[in-house]
Amino acid sequence: MTVSEPEVSFLGFELGDCVLKLEEGQARYLRAVHRTALELAIPNRFGIEAGGFWLTNDQIVELRRLPDHYPPNEAAAVAQTVELYLNAQCELFSKG
Repeated sequence: MTVSEPEVSFLGFELGDCVLKLEEGQARYLRAVHRTALELAIPNRFGIEAGGFWLTNDQIVELRRLPDHYPPNEAAAVAQTVELYLNAQCELFSKG
């Protein structure tokens, strides 16, 4: 039995306004996470018709490296904030 590749693969999503439920320790990192996501995002990735700032798999990997740039005592909170941000963005994308 051979395993075939899926016919559909995740390319990315457009960044948008979303609501996040953060703990007090995570809230202080949200601005840095969002700013970094915007810096990594590719504007008009799928053409002007689609517009927006798109975060693709490669940029998601890079965003998940953001905690590496923080001291060890802050890295866990940054990593959690990144994941909450990505989850909220994906929820927004799936509803759109």
